[in-house]
Amino acid sequence: MTDNLNFRKPHMVVVDGYFYMYDDDTDMLLQKTDDGVTAFSYPFDTLQSETMKSIEHDGINFWSMRVGSAADTLVIERARIENYICKVKDTLTLSNVGHKFDSDTFTVEHYHCTVSGSYTSGNTIITVGDGETDLPGDLFSGMAVTIGPNSSGQTETIEVQHVSGNVVTISDPLVNTYGNGTEFLFYNYIWLFNNAHGTDDSIGALYKLNAYSGSVLFQYPGGVYKNVLASTFAEITHFIEFGTINSLMYVKASNLLFIDISSVLELPYYGSMAMDTINQNEVDIIDVFDITVVGRNVYRLQEEATYYGNTGGWGTYNYQAATFNQLVSSLAMTATPNVIAANEISTSEIVARVRDQFLQPIVGRLVYFEVDSSSSGEIVSGQEIVNTDSNGEAVTNYRSGEDAELVKLIARVQQV
Repeated sequence: MTDNLNFRKPHMVVVDGYFYMYDDDTDMLLQKTDDGVTAFSYPFDTLQSETMKSIEHDGINFWSMRVGSAADTLVIERARIENYICKVKDTLTLSNVGHKFDSDTFTVEHYHCTVSGSYTSGNTIITVGDGETDLPGDLFSGMAVTIGPNSSGQTETIEVQHVSGNVVTISDPLVNTYGNGTEFLFYNYIWLFNNAHGTDDSIGALYKLNAYSGSVLFQYPGGVYKNVLASTFAEITHFIEFGTINSLMYVKASNLLFIDISSVLELPYYGSMAMDTINQNEVDIIDVFDITVVGRNVYRLQEEATYYGNTGGWGTYNYQAATFNQLVSSLAMTATPNVIAANEISTSEIVARVRDQFLQPIVGRLVYFEVDSSSSGEIVSGQEIVNTDSNGEAVTNYRSGEDAELVKLIARVQQV
């Protein structure tokens, strides 16, 4: 177990391979490589007078959430790096009128699309995506979109005038020229995991906020949204049955939960991912203070971690790596019947069920069966090595020995 980032604050975001932290003590946006080497520091153009709780990045902007100066308020700011300075562009103050705002994490719903076709300086109408399907997220008049970079590295942020399907009309003509496939990015909503529903702090709530005004659009009450420390938003491809989705994710206990935000009245889940955030005592949960997803890589910010059965800490915050690639997470066995006669004839069917970190079956993986050496029984000849089927199950048979005994069967599965 080794440290890497040595961050002093419990928040993190990963952008283009660099790890960022808001240091509200020195008023700097700190940039580090994955081995903890400081690559650069960007001064804030405004002083950070209150405790920073969480940060996010939408592909263009850095977002931060801090405690407000008044009780039960929060401040969310949007900033961009310009000329080596981290400049605040918008400040949203979440009022305590009718609400008790107390949160450790938020995220910004944002989308990375591409333009269809080429556009020259002066164009005001842009087709996004494949030219047929609608935009993946809500985009309305008055919102901002960023297009670029083009082949010359130029980008521009422009205001939306009208949207019809996947055709976007902008308020002012383009200044630069952009080719087919140029990135088209926008943000629309803020998702806040609050430790109160309205003023009721006996239950938590997930708040959906307008990212431009900070106004509360919806509240989804539930204990599952209380005391959440880490969340993020990203495009996910590992749920085969859903295809490519844009998912809100948050950490609860030792699971990463994926929320379907396409529904307004309710928020069903796509699935859950088991994480190795359990203390060596197999009872206590290791806190995850922030989480970032980059492609199929997951980075968790923690003060301690468990390696090979031993839990240890650092005194600073460091990232722990995980992956969305399918890995063996559990193997469970059942015997039917589980009691047989000790007559060297009776058999029991043994089923080993192999699951990944999403509790999905792992297909086509070899399982090796054996009997503990102290037993007089045996695995039926030729059934010692079995491949998992479409249900992630490998089936073998155990034949009893001549002694009445408690039998220990062992199953091992290859990880890759």
